[in-house]
Amino acid sequence: MRNQNCSEVFLENLIDYAGLFPPANLSLTEAVTNYASYINSEDNWMLGPFVLPVARINDIHVYENLFSSQKPLLLSIVGRKSESEQEFVAQLKEDFAQINSFMLNSVQWLRIEAFEAALPPIVPNIKFLESISAEAAKLEMKVFCEVPLLKNQNWKKELTSTLDQIASFNINKKNKLGVKLRTGGIQAEMFPSAEQVAFVLDLCRERNLALKFTAGLHHPIRMFRNEVNTKMHGFLNIFLGGMLAYSNNLDEETIVEILSDENKAHFSISHDRLSWRNFSMTSQEIKVLRKSSLCSFGSCSFVEPRDEFEELIKQQEVIK
Repeated sequence: MRNQNCSEVFLENLIDYAGLFPPANLSLTEAVTNYASYINSEDNWMLGPFVLPVARINDIHVYENLFSSQKPLLLSIVGRKSESEQEFVAQLKEDFAQINSFMLNSVQWLRIEAFEAALPPIVPNIKFLESISAEAAKLEMKVFCEVPLLKNQNWKKELTSTLDQIASFNINKKNKLGVKLRTGGIQAEMFPSAEQVAFVLDLCRERNLALKFTAGLHHPIRMFRNEVNTKMHGFLNIFLGGMLAYSNNLDEETIVEILSDENKAHFSISHDRLSWRNFSMTSQEIKVLRKSSLCSFGSCSFVEPRDEFEELIKQQEVIK
């Protein structure tokens, strides 16, 4: 790629396309066709994998003609949800057996990059985490463990213990487990507070855990949206806030302030820096943290976040 400015480094492979999921709820044909058009567009450098439930993996072969070894279908496979460790382990074995069977017949037009495992509402032990990592390693897939934000009074303690276990597991491991956080949905109660997201960002920063997000991040700046009757998180708020937390060792209160900020004027997007108020980051700092720590977000729309970010840049250029 050409010499990149800060916004290009920030956006590179940022959006995992999840068109099958709400609120888009597209058919597989519509979603895969969209993805094929995106990877053949001039904006393909912003695109991450196609997010696919494991139950649909055997339906993908019919779309082979849309892809090639030069522009393959990249997949991030979403495992099934479960309520107990026993159910999770049983389903995990079935899911990976299905993936392995599928890959026996796969060719150069397709590659599985990641597996997204929705952890049950328990604190996992090391053996439990090993069961996830070992199977994924055989297929050279990254693993992101979706952590539930429980609504009980002990959610902070349980979440901390879960991330402590993941961090302990990762010590001296080549294939490290990452963390996935759900940041929205189709109803107001599905959106975690800025304080909850900041708490997770701070814990992951302290434990050097890679983090990706899913749901609710259609807009760059936090705003109230009538369709969900609540404030939706901004992906610029979250990613820039997270990266500034890493690079400036910000406290949790400041992270909350960045995540909660709805004023576009407080965010600056220039050729060589991304800034929030008096804090800023260079292209090189962004590149390092995007690769190691703040990975991507899943969105049922590729066009909406892309276009709104580009519009934000244009607005700032007019003001300048």
